[in-house]
Amino acid sequence: MLDGIDVTVSHRSRMVVVGENGRGKTMLLRVLSGDLAPDAGRVGRAGTVGMVHQALGARAGETVGTLVAESIRPAQQALRALDLAIEDLEKGEDDADARYTAALEAATRLDAWDAERRVDIALQGLGACTDRDRRLATLSVGERYRVRLACVLGASHGILLLDEPTNHLDADGLDFLTAHLRSHPGGLAIVTHDRVLPREVAEEFYDLDPSRG
Repeated sequence: MLDGIDVTVSHRSRMVVVGENGRGKTMLLRVLSGDLAPDAGRVGRAGTVGMVHQALGARAGETVGTLVAESIRPAQQALRALDLAIEDLEKGEDDADARYTAALEAATRLDAWDAERRVDIALQGLGACTDRDRRLATLSVGERYRVRLACVLGASHGILLLDEPTNHLDADGLDFLTAHLRSHPGGLAIVTHDRVLPREVAEEFYDLDPSRG
């Protein structure tokens, strides 16, 4: 149950959400991401938000490639829009200059040309399955989590919302995650029981325990 919450996760945020179990840390991330609608109040979002839940189910027929394709789809769409704008420029279509400028800005913001390579790097860095044809149902919960985490990290979201991101990582995976979050140009909010990661990446703490402070 969350009540009286007032929090902003901006593109400069480096936030860890803390509080005893049952205080609503995961619920807060879900509300911020849009996965869960609040009963009252207002949630505003700007830019792109990448959310990684603690558990990831596997729908029938889904593969590692399914998650990769979903993560790079905005980048591919931006590149297609840019190609169409270039074609219109060459044809001398009305407003082609404006559409080209907008398409180029969108592709640049997503670093769209490098999207799939970034996901591949994250898959390898986190020790996740790189076989695009591997069915998610054949992977363990931890293996599925690493794939999902890699896809979100590689997607160039403006805001990252990560729920217990260290749970299924070995030492090398944790090192990769830490380095990635340090270099992430946008904002992030993390729920974690890990004691090391907050010291490495956090600049502020949002406490859901009203008995503290």
